[in-house]
Amino acid sequence: MEDKFDTLRAVTAQVSNIHETADLASLSSEEVKTFMRLAARLRQEADRVLACGSAEINQRSRRELGGAGLAKAEGFANPQTLIAALTGSTKADARKIDHLGKSLMDASPASFPSATGSADAGADGPGEAGDDAELGDTGSGDAGPMRPPWFAAITEQMRSGAITPDRFEALRAGLGSSSDTVPGEALAAAAQRILDCLHPEDLPETVFRDAANARAFLDRAGVAEKERQQLARQEAKVWTDREGMVHLRATFAPEDGTWVKNALDLVLGPRIGGPRFVHGKAAAAATTVVEDERSTEQIRASVLVDLLKTGALADENAIFSQKRPAVQVVVTAAELARPNADGVAFIQGTGIPVSMNMVSRLVCDTGLVPIVRNADGSPLDLGREVRLYTRAQRVVIATLQGGCAAPGCDAPASFCEVHHLQHWSEGGKTDINDGILLCRFHHMQLHNDGHRIIRIPGRKYEESYYWVPSALRDPGQTPIKLRFRGVARHNAQATHEPHEAHTVLPAARSL
Repeated sequence: MEDKFDTLRAVTAQVSNIHETADLASLSSEEVKTFMRLAARLRQEADRVLACGSAEINQRSRRELGGAGLAKAEGFANPQTLIAALTGSTKADARKIDHLGKSLMDASPASFPSATGSADAGADGPGEAGDDAELGDTGSGDAGPMRPPWFAAITEQMRSGAITPDRFEALRAGLGSSSDTVPGEALAAAAQRILDCLHPEDLPETVFRDAANARAFLDRAGVAEKERQQLARQEAKVWTDREGMVHLRATFAPEDGTWVKNALDLVLGPRIGGPRFVHGKAAAAATTVVEDERSTEQIRASVLVDLLKTGALADENAIFSQKRPAVQVVVTAAELARPNADGVAFIQGTGIPVSMNMVSRLVCDTGLVPIVRNADGSPLDLGREVRLYTRAQRVVIATLQGGCAAPGCDAPASFCEVHHLQHWSEGGKTDINDGILLCRFHHMQLHNDGHRIIRIPGRKYEESYYWVPSALRDPGQTPIKLRFRGVARHNAQATHEPHEAHTVLPAARSL
């Protein structure tokens, strides 16, 4: 028995002392980065091993085994609590390991022939009912051979190491369960398209957002239903403690929440990474915010009070020195023209899908701005008449790119500046094709450290831009393909149809 675990014990002992033997203080910056990447790979491999153990625990704790099942026989209510006790992990980590194990078990009916469902399903909180519903597609042992669920293929990719466990969980959660209107085959195909578009720097949160957006195209009626559910959850609570301090806790649906956040970010932008202002009143206001001795949280509270005090009668320039807060919704012409009015749009900056009900209301309120694109998906050129990009050009670029294009950065378009691929002073054009959104930090880093962004002609818009690191950072200067987060990316993941013209719907409201 002991011999079975000698290798695992040896690996554990070696890993437990690696931080001492590596002498991290003596490493170069590049070596520290390599150390972190390899350590992360080690953690991912450990998660895969734990998932296999979790699958076996779930198999031996099946519901039909009752009190004889492993978890209950050991005195635990369900496999998840047993896993938490065995691993000494938090409830959140135990839930993750448990879910990974259930996915392995559910996706491999041949390996677990007696499994007809996850043990103690529903005990882990919201979402577990969806997992059980997924198994309804496989049938019971009495009905013949079990058919693997839609996520079987990506489960095998996770098992083999092709995708990390965190990305796998994000992908499965974002796409959700199959149903009468969303067949498992469609979810499996969407998952593969998302993996085909996967960028090496994509975080699990990014994968989840892409998966949720792909789900929106497959379950169009569900988008409107989710809007209604989120609106029903919108609330604000205000109370006074015994010292007289007034507390505010609020939860907003995406549309109203985006407006509130954008309103606060417009004022705090220069302090929390927003674009730089270099002229006139905007520059003076930005300097005041940056040099304010109060904390960012204290300034945010004051801004919120000022907004409530001034209300609808306020001169917006008294608070917003450059522009008014707005919610922008982006939709393709094809989605806008769908005969059943079941098209899908997205809130710019967050990528949250919304229904045509919201789009129709915003069109009545504020109108629309069409953006015409060429056959390769790129916007039409607008020339070299001015050095700075106009507001209309920025709207187009923001729609296409979605935010900072630097690898690994998630800054929204409202926090970005437009970088010229070729400096204007060197003959560069102020054309949309030559503009790249970069947050203030990455824009300054690009210029100060000697990085470049290049465009390869002849390719589709989303496939033609690359970040070339400086020779100091990467002697080989290996190009890194930029990952745009605009609506075109969501559409590419949801369908194989070519990109179409985009329309931006800006909605600016007073409080």
